[in-house]
Amino acid sequence: MINYTLKQMYSYEAVIRLKSFTKASQELHITQPAVYMQVKQLQESLGSELISIQGKSIKPTFIGQKFYQTSLDIIEKLEQSKADIEQTLDPEAGHLQIAVATTTNSFVSHILAKFKKKYPRMSFYLDVTNRESLLKKLNNSEVDLIIMGEPPTDMPLITQPFMENPLIAIAHPEHPLLNNQNNTINDLTHETLITREQGSGTRITIERIIGNQLNSDIEINSNEAIIQAVQAGLGIGFVSKHTVKLELENHVIKQLDIDKFPITRHWYVVHHSKNKLSPIAERFKAFIVENS
Repeated sequence: MINYTLKQMYSYEAVIRLKSFTKASQELHITQPAVYMQVKQLQESLGSELISIQGKSIKPTFIGQKFYQTSLDIIEKLEQSKADIEQTLDPEAGHLQIAVATTTNSFVSHILAKFKKKYPRMSFYLDVTNRESLLKKLNNSEVDLIIMGEPPTDMPLITQPFMENPLIAIAHPEHPLLNNQNNTINDLTHETLITREQGSGTRITIERIIGNQLNSDIEINSNEAIIQAVQAGLGIGFVSKHTVKLELENHVIKQLDIDKFPITRHWYVVHHSKNKLSPIAERFKAFIVENS
């Protein structure tokens, strides 16, 4: 059974590349006899001569050349893996895997831009997705951090609220209910209501606050699409106020004054309790809380 060590492979690769046991020992910071012994043990393990020495000339044999190419591939992958790990553990750099709820995209990009400016050597991958996908990623520990609305209570998570997330009712600027100052949930009985799909954080919050009195006529799985539907006069929608800042300022939609609204929730930065955060992930989590 062939069995060799990384030390033997590194020694052999250096000898062939540098064409010298002496230069290999200097590069590897070990003695020349030690390099020679590593190569000798490697040949014994493989059961084949790997080096042809003629005077001062060192060349690989036929088998040696094949093993040398294999060594180059393995060493390249090992060194790349080492560099990746060192970069990840570098508190000033590192790579960050983030997943966020679609609703948060309106402000997460600004937070990331500020963080990237502070730590220009870091890199990140941002996945904007729905609640169902976020929960799956949490359960499978697929990302470092998740930014979402109300986290589930049936998973071992570490959660940190960092910013209020007001949920409001929105309507077309010419909707009749905008003329009333004290609308109630009962006033919505005969209105066309537009909400997120079953299982979304927004939908769960609305159903918990106002119970079964809300029977949505239309379900849409995108906040942008809900806003557009309200702009078109299709009905009354329920969204995070953070997602409609520009629309409200430009008066293409209006916030509906209604009992129990706004519903004040929070945004959370979340990760699985079994996962130890990398230094850059720890810094980003602290940055979010401090700069929200």
